[in-house]
Amino acid sequence: VGGHLENENMTEEQKALNNLLRITFLVVLVFAGLSLNAQTSKNNLRISGSLKLLVGLELITPEEAVLEIAQTHFVTTSDSLGNFHFNNLKPGIYNLKVIGFGYQPLDTIIKLENKSIDNLKLLIISDCGINKEIAERDIREHRPRLLLVGGIAPVIYRDENKFEKEYKVKYYDFGCNAPANECIIQYNEQIFKYLDKKYGKSWRKKVRQDVVGLKKYEKTNRQQRL
Repeated sequence: VGGHLENENMTEEQKALNNLLRITFLVVLVFAGLSLNAQTSKNNLRISGSLKLLVGLELITPEEAVLEIAQTHFVTTSDSLGNFHFNNLKPGIYNLKVIGFGYQPLDTIIKLENKSIDNLKLLIISDCGINKEIAERDIREHRPRLLLVGGIAPVIYRDENKFEKEYKVKYYDFGCNAPANECIIQYNEQIFKYLDKKYGKSWRKKVRQDVVGLKKYEKTNRQQRL
């Protein structure tokens, strides 16, 4: 009987030991999982924000800008609202570059620690020399222009001179050395408003349809009338 009880006690001890081993194993697994998740979280940080362009005295959203993180060579483009984001980043110090056509590159140093950075605001100052204020000056001095970007081989239309004489405005083609598109649009929109005020809408049917910003201006006008 004594031997039977001893064997039975040993069995209970073994069960207790086995349970203890199971608990220990589960605890190790839980901590390993937490450690792995923490490591994964640290390697999955984000930088996001928005971009604005200062043209003259007006803040506008650039049509598109290229953004690059120098250390990782990650590249993205801003959307139509100026928003951008970079994912899968580790903690560290990053050099964020904004590269666009018609304005100086912007370099920003960002320190990314243990959490993501959202709502980062970036401002680019345009150096294009063509904007709303220049258009207003040209109107006052009776030499308004309609700006074009014709590329390497500018196109000339047969009725250009007739239009220029009738509406007292000159076409000007930058060719392939144009400033930022946003700057040209801002200038031309002032000229469009001037022509509307002075001549009504008759000029729109006769103007070159490749004048920068014309389609956008007409679309905005249609939406405002709805």
